[in-house]
Amino acid sequence: MSDNIGKPRLWWLPNAIPIARLAGLPVLIWAVAVHSGPTSAFVAWLFAGIAITDFIDGKLARHLGAESRFGRIADPLADRLVMAVGLIALLHFGRLHWVAPVVILVRDAGAVVAFVWLARKGVEMRVDFWGKASSLVAMVATGMCLLSTWVGGDVLFWIAVALSVATIANYARDARRRLRASGST
Repeated sequence: MSDNIGKPRLWWLPNAIPIARLAGLPVLIWAVAVHSGPTSAFVAWLFAGIAITDFIDGKLARHLGAESRFGRIADPLADRLVMAVGLIALLHFGRLHWVAPVVILVRDAGAVVAFVWLARKGVEMRVDFWGKASSLVAMVATGMCLLSTWVGGDVLFWIAVALSVATIANYARDARRRLRASGST
């Protein structure tokens, strides 16, 4: 007897997309390694192609009623890794002052570690609207900065940095509240 009885035919697809995103990372890393900056259209479009799948898998999961614990873990992890490669590309190309990408890299690494630590304490954190908005702005800004030296990309990137700092402060406040409520402090 199948465990998939009653599930939509494509229930597995939203979970396959973050796996495909992870599988695309070595190609993106290779592209960054063989190109030099300050920009690279190839790297920018490859980054955009991989990053856009973030929006597809979430919509599919909700549409198909196929949200899963695996997806709640794999999707944000894949997003953070894609962003990390994009941010490292900006550093490698010397496209922006190093502080800007490093702030987002540190925020993302800290968020992953904190979410895992909190989960082990029985506190499950979820990405909220502002976290998603911050990630969207950071992805778009990273792609723009990889593609062009247009000052609008730089401005958008610094907005992404500010949103990253604001969202991590919001998550920290929420985590502290949840820890107190659970008695895990």
